[in-house]
Amino acid sequence: MIKADGSDASFKKKLGQLEKENKKLRKKIERLNKTMEITSRHGDVVAGELEERVEASIKEIESHVRIISETIPVPVIIARISDGKIFYVNEHSCHVFGFSSEEFLKHNALELYKNSSDRKIFLDMLAQEGQVKNFEVRLKKKNRGILWADLFSQSLTFKDEPCVLTVIYDLTDRREAEREIRRLRKELDQKEIKYLMFELDEEEYGIEIIKVREIVGMMPITAVNNTPPYVKGVINLRDQVIPVTDLRLRLGLKETAYTNQTSIIIIESEAEENNTVTGIIVDTVTDVLGIRARDVEEPSALNFKTDNSFISGIAKIESHIKILIKSDYL
Repeated sequence: MIKADGSDASFKKKLGQLEKENKKLRKKIERLNKTMEITSRHGDVVAGELEERVEASIKEIESHVRIISETIPVPVIIARISDGKIFYVNEHSCHVFGFSSEEFLKHNALELYKNSSDRKIFLDMLAQEGQVKNFEVRLKKKNRGILWADLFSQSLTFKDEPCVLTVIYDLTDRREAEREIRRLRKELDQKEIKYLMFELDEEEYGIEIIKVREIVGMMPITAVNNTPPYVKGVINLRDQVIPVTDLRLRLGLKETAYTNQTSIIIIESEAEENNTVTGIIVDTVTDVLGIRARDVEEPSALNFKTDNSFISGIAKIESHIKILIKSDYL
C-alpha cells in the first residue's frame, strides 16, 4: 500500500506539472495568434496604402499623357496592343480623321489602316524594338479620304493594359506635292521645245528659237578695240548697232574663213535690267528641230578649251548628238 500511495502521489505530481506546462503553452499560442492577427491587419493596411499609391501614380501618369498629347499639334492615339482597341485620342486626331472622340473609341487601330498588312508589320517592329520610328503608311479618314502618315510609336501601360502610344505626322500634302511634281515632269518630258540648229566645225548645235530674232548673211563688221578675240566687232543692222561674236572662237574651236554659207544669228538675251541683242557667227544654219525634254541630258565634261557654262544640255536624237546653247550666257 505504501508503494501504491507513493506511486499515486508521484503521478499526481507529474500530472500537475504537465497541466502547468500546458497552460504556459496555451498562453504562448494565444500571444502568437494575437501577434499574427495584428501583423495581418497591419499588412492589409500597408498593402492597401501601396495599392492606393500605385493607382494614384497610374492616374497621374495617364493624366500627364493626356495633357502632353493635347499640347502636341499632331494626332496622338493610344491603343491596346493585343486587339488594337483605342483607349484615347487627342483633339488633333479628331480634327484630322474626322471622327468624334466617342466614334474613335468604338473603333480599333486596325480599322484605320488602308492595308491591313501594314498593321502586322507595325506590331512586329514594335515587338522587336519596343518602339517604331518613321513608319510610312496610308490611313483611312471618316470621309474615306486617304491620310499619308509617318508613325512614331512607343510601348506603355495605360489603364493597366499593355498599349502603344502613336504620334502621327501628316504627309498628305507632301505626297500630293510629289505626285504633282511627277506629273509635271512627265508632262515636261513629253513637251517639245523648238531649236534653231546650226553647224560649227561639222558638229550640230541648237539654240531656242524663241530667242532668235532673225538670221542674216555675213556683212561688214567694224572691229572694236580692247575686246576678247572671239568678239569680232559690231554690225549696223537697220540703224541698230549689234555686237557680234564668232561662236567658233567662243567655244575654243579652230578659226576658219567665212563662206557664203556663214550666217549671223541675231538673238535676244534676258539681262538683269533689259534685253540685249547679240549676233553670233556660225558655219551654217541647218534646220528647226523640236526636241523633247526627256531627250536632253545635263552637260558633262565637254572637250572645250574655254568655260562651257553656256551649254544648257546635250540632246540625243536617234544616234546623233546635238549641243544646246544657253543664249543668255553668250
